[in-house]
Amino acid sequence: MAKIPQDTIDRIRDSADIVDVVSRHVDLTKRGRNFFGLCPFHNEKTPSFSVAPDKGIYHCFGCGNGGSALNFIMEIEKISFVEAVTQLGKQIGIEIELSGRDDSNEFFGKLYEIHQLATELFHKTLFSDRGQKAKEYLLKRGLNEESLKLFKVGFVPEGSSYLFDSIKSKNYDKEIIEKSGLFGFSKSKTYDRFRSRIMFPISNTAGKIIAFGGRIFEKDDPAKYMNSPETPLYKKSEIFYGLDITRDAIRKKESAILVEGYTDLIQLYQAGIKNVVAVSGTAFTNKHVNQIRRFTSNVYLCYDGDLAGINAAKKAGYALLKGGLDSKVIVIPDGLDPDDWINRDGKDTFESNGIDKSIELLKFHLITSNYTKKSPSERSIIMDEILREVSEVQNPLIRQDFIKKLALVDRIEENEVLQKLTVQMKKGNYEYSKHENKTKETSYSSTHEKAELGIIKVLVSNDEDARNLIKENLKINQIKNPKLNKLIEVLLKTKEANPVEIISSFNSSEEREIISKTLMDEDNTSSITQMAQECLKTLKKVSIKEKIKQLRIKIREMESKDQDTTDLMKEIVEMQKLLHA
Repeated sequence: MAKIPQDTIDRIRDSADIVDVVSRHVDLTKRGRNFFGLCPFHNEKTPSFSVAPDKGIYHCFGCGNGGSALNFIMEIEKISFVEAVTQLGKQIGIEIELSGRDDSNEFFGKLYEIHQLATELFHKTLFSDRGQKAKEYLLKRGLNEESLKLFKVGFVPEGSSYLFDSIKSKNYDKEIIEKSGLFGFSKSKTYDRFRSRIMFPISNTAGKIIAFGGRIFEKDDPAKYMNSPETPLYKKSEIFYGLDITRDAIRKKESAILVEGYTDLIQLYQAGIKNVVAVSGTAFTNKHVNQIRRFTSNVYLCYDGDLAGINAAKKAGYALLKGGLDSKVIVIPDGLDPDDWINRDGKDTFESNGIDKSIELLKFHLITSNYTKKSPSERSIIMDEILREVSEVQNPLIRQDFIKKLALVDRIEENEVLQKLTVQMKKGNYEYSKHENKTKETSYSSTHEKAELGIIKVLVSNDEDARNLIKENLKINQIKNPKLNKLIEVLLKTKEANPVEIISSFNSSEEREIISKTLMDEDNTSSITQMAQECLKTLKKVSIKEKIKQLRIKIREMESKDQDTTDLMKEIVEMQKLLHA
């Protein structure tokens, strides 16, 4: 039976903008970090329907309906999972290729495996004699060994079959070899795509390696950088470099610094500026906008100071603007690259002279165009160029702000600028359907149930230490509520606190109701470990009380038969001591 490959489903989930999906049916208003509107699944007068763009989920605090973008489409359209994936894929521009294979998971598993093996080989080679010169070059550039290991930087020496010879014993199918993007083919020979290059592994948001970027080393090649071609795993327009490592820092800082190159990102991260992300050897696209929106609405553009970097920064800035994100440009001095600047002047200078003095996109466009020094006709051309970009901005407030600032530049009336804005904006017609109220959210009021819900909150949090504390100390039989027991059992197996992946693990609407509500709660990372400790303590006491109760029942049974209960009484005393410890 044909089916959608799991990797395609994952890419659609990762790329989907939950706000955009929901806004097609619900009129949303931003309040703080989240958006609110009238629930489309039950009748209400006061908005209780919440959408969290950074987490990629929704939840109604009235009826309890919650889930991911796919869950919303399934609920609102009353369609199947496959239909919802197909529809969402079409909306965000990801082509769906149905697989006729029942072993599609195995197929993608092998693709991931071959990339992992390549990464390990290249990384090991960098730290060997064959990679000594490449390693010395990187160290001279300012990268340290800790960074090289964290980002799994590697080296592939000259030779047409270095990688291929290393994986031949694995006996991969020809299709796996071909689809990996790591090899080229002649009439009778398979050869390595990457040769004599410093290798930068590219991962998806789950941390799985899906491609490589390779910088030429000690060899003449017109292609300074070479990237993996697009494969079933790798779609250039959707992937950021380093996001799997930096996303938590981006969320914490509530901003991202966007750079172009691999070394730019590593240098900034190494210097302590960890809320950074890089485009993966390609132009910045709308799909990149959708990706970054999940983590922040504030982006600093830090591109190279040459002409190509300036133009790329402007394009990325307008793409962010059209996507409703706020962008500012960090102006790099002396035409340096970001990694050269941070390496030369350090973190403090980068923050004070770069981030703190970043400028608005419009000002950057005007300065780099030498607008004030141009003739009237030349200024008119530049203004038309700006307005063409602004005309595609959906937010009317942002458009109006641009118009005001443009008018001030030339000291002309705003109406004159408005007259130049000839492209009509598409306005969304937001409608929401109303259905009869569903059941209210289940109330969990007992002490042990509150502790069980607390366990769930810890397991979906970003605090890895707190999650590990639960995983190491919780006994699943301590969870008495059968519904919560099932939820926690699944969560204990999750490796990452990715809200979309977590909520997608549950098919039951009742389960998603509990999880989405928990995920919607504001993070309180300062007390999450304390919460874990208190919940574990509570559940331990509940278990002790339950055991004491069972012992007392057994004592009564033994007393009715005139049996000695001394040992059981002593056991109860010891357990009561534990309760008050």
